Amino acid sequence: MNIHIEENVNLAQFTTMRVGGNARFFVRVASANELKEAVFFAREKKLPIFVLGGGSNTLVSGTGFPGLVMKIEIKGVDYSGTKIVVGAGEVWDEVVRDVVAHNMWGIENLSLIPGSVGGAVVQNVGAYGMEARETIFSVEALDTKTMAIKTFLNSKCEFGYRESIFKKNKNLIVLRTTLDLKEDSTPRTDYEDVKKYLAEQNISAPTLSMMRDIIIAIRTAKLPQPPLGTAGSFFKNPVVSSEQYEKIKKAFPEMKAYIQGDGTVKLSGAWLLDHVGRWKGVRTGDVGVHEKQALILVNYGSANADEIILLASEMKKSIKEKTGVTLEEEVVLL
Repeated sequence: MNIHIEENVNLAQFTTMRVGGNARFFVRVASANELKEAVFFAREKKLPIFVLGGGSNTLVSGTGFPGLVMKIEIKGVDYSGTKIVVGAGEVWDEVVRDVVAHNMWGIENLSLIPGSVGGAVVQNVGAYGMEARETIFSVEALDTKTMAIKTFLNSKCEFGYRESIFKKNKNLIVLRTTLDLKEDSTPRTDYEDVKKYLAEQNISAPTLSMMRDIIIAIRTAKLPQPPLGTAGSFFKNPVVSSEQYEKIKKAFPEMKAYIQGDGTVKLSGAWLLDHVGRWKGVRTGDVGVHEKQALILVNYGSANADEIILLASEMKKSIKEKTGVTLEEEVVLL
């Protein structure tokens, strides 16, 4: 066996929320063959499997995980014109940084999003008017049912809002992705926070490198920084029918919302939690809601998973009671 299986490894150290118990078994995998070995090991011992990337979107319970946690560390960044093949274990923001340095457009607004490339694909990460799926050409994944490596073109990835076939089908483990970028493009500046920043700084025509710097400045100013523990946006922005939107709007006419192309309406979860639930800045012990962004839950030091989950459930309940809207976790609960 080429892989090194560890036992009773604490998972808190591998997540940005910095909470959680132990994995019964833990392994780092750096190639498709090592991943296959790990899957065979789990099958032999009849263990459940959990795939861990950068740990930026995962909340591990205090009881840990009774099976095998596989930390994906498959590396590699290969340029071929505007197409780039990237290993699932690469750090997402480092890839964005290098792509911008190569003067290629397409993911600059996704700067400073924590986590791995594999996680970005699975979640279809998005920010400031841009989503990963817009530049993903194809994804290579291991199907643990057949142990075959399959390539999914973008149209077969079932990308949606923080959704993909790789998130829905746990048998598919992302190995690498091919990004299709552009040598020239128009900066994406229509998002409210970006517009505001450009106006304040009196910038009219930002360059590619400026757009990355702008996004980093915006994110740094509003998001918690280490040593605080956080998993980014804990909840998704809820999507409702146009009829439900009209009802809620009567009660809350100032509500932020975005009309979707399919007749649904995406509501601002942050606005609901801040203006309806009044949750921004609320803190109980070492767990709380970030003072600048109501979607973000924070571990101020020694919070545990149960405390975080309790706060999240109270937040969901208050919004449901006042608006009828059900908030859905963006964070993966393990």
